[in-house]
Amino acid sequence: MDAEWFGLKLVVRSLFAITVIAMMISMVHAQPPTLLWSDPTVETVDIKLSRDGNYVVVASFQIGDGFGGQVRFYSRSSGTPLWTWEGPQQVFSVAISANGDYVAAGVYAVDQIPVGNVLFWKNARTLTGTPDPDWRSDNLHGPIQRRCLDMSDDGNYVVACGTGPNVFYWAEAGQMSGVDVATTWNWVGPSVEAVDLSSDGDYVVIGTVVSTVAYWKNARSLSGFPADPDWESTSPDHPVIDVAVSDDGDYVAAATGPLVDTSVHYWAGAKSLSGDPPHTWYYGAGISFTSVDMSCDGDSVIAGSGGFVQEGSHSVYFWGGARSLTGTPSPTWVYPTKYPTWDVAINDAGTCMAAVDFPIDTVYFFDRQGNLLWQDQAISGDKLSISCDGGTLAVGTPIFATAYLFDTGYSSPCCGAAVPVGGVVANLEESAVLAPYLAFTVVIGAAAVAMMLWTKKKPKN
Repeated sequence: MDAEWFGLKLVVRSLFAITVIAMMISMVHAQPPTLLWSDPTVETVDIKLSRDGNYVVVASFQIGDGFGGQVRFYSRSSGTPLWTWEGPQQVFSVAISANGDYVAAGVYAVDQIPVGNVLFWKNARTLTGTPDPDWRSDNLHGPIQRRCLDMSDDGNYVVACGTGPNVFYWAEAGQMSGVDVATTWNWVGPSVEAVDLSSDGDYVVIGTVVSTVAYWKNARSLSGFPADPDWESTSPDHPVIDVAVSDDGDYVAAATGPLVDTSVHYWAGAKSLSGDPPHTWYYGAGISFTSVDMSCDGDSVIAGSGGFVQEGSHSVYFWGGARSLTGTPSPTWVYPTKYPTWDVAINDAGTCMAAVDFPIDTVYFFDRQGNLLWQDQAISGDKLSISCDGGTLAVGTPIFATAYLFDTGYSSPCCGAAVPVGGVVANLEESAVLAPYLAFTVVIGAAAVAMMLWTKKKPKN
């Protein structure tokens, strides 16, 4: 065997080894999920995770001498709160900034006159003990329900609803202090059930019980009363129970329910709409939707269904390429759940997402293709919050009085400057899709090199 033929065999064997390694990489996703901590002492009314996954805030009932509430603030490293606020008012909702340094809570108490307030804490990451809030809003005359409180990524803008027909907005929230803090602007319309705020706080979307979705742009610069929306769509066919807006404010989704035959609705180009615009697309027939969420760019939408309908109609629905859809598009995939799916959450990139059914079983974790990456059947949860990279997942349970925090084992880059902290930084879509093509490219390269050497070795006639 001469040196040239030996070199040919060495090249082919080396390229074959590289091909095998590439194919193996295509089948490796990430580490298994890890339960970071659980707190069995808290009845979770609402739970929110900072975008960076480092901090968790929980709204909880306090049962003792009468009824009251708690706001509990945790780090990612421990199920013992860093600090806890307790008061005579019930806490129904919480919100947290991207880095966890600002926290808001919606509280409510009924005496002779109903009293509802938003409370706000600055420098939350360094607080200890039982700190008083830095400011308390004036009386909003009703409870700020779950899904009716949100905060911009920087913590400087806060929006609330849930007291009935009102939307309340505070600009420069991080600079406010004191009690009876007035709103920067507010609006009175039909009863408002859900609100979402763009990452910069400049776009607001709400859903109402009279089957409308309303939208404000330039929200940070508005003032006074009433601040009418830029558009209000009557496309939804039933009361709106959950809404979502993309980070840039240009895409909106809404879920209607809990009655049978409700729908998911989607508006593209939201910043340019006005009046009573029709939805861009919608889906639903004989389905009772409960929740909706979208990726940071609005191109991936996830929804849960269930409510009070028969077994067999509970599912998770996903639409990829949502921005380019029209009409009544079928979901990219549907995953049936055993019980009603009460909440869903998706990471920024739209590559991994979670769902939880209730009252018994299960936390589900999926990739973009609808593959069930893992599930936990020991948790009876009804609310979720996910970090921007998808590497950290918070789960709240009302019945067995426990809050959970998971390292999901999967993550993708966040939008903007947020830094992933959980899981393995491996884009689920790209790592699974590109590796086989890489392997195929290596094979073609190996064949080309072998042919070149063989042609060179072959004697001329």
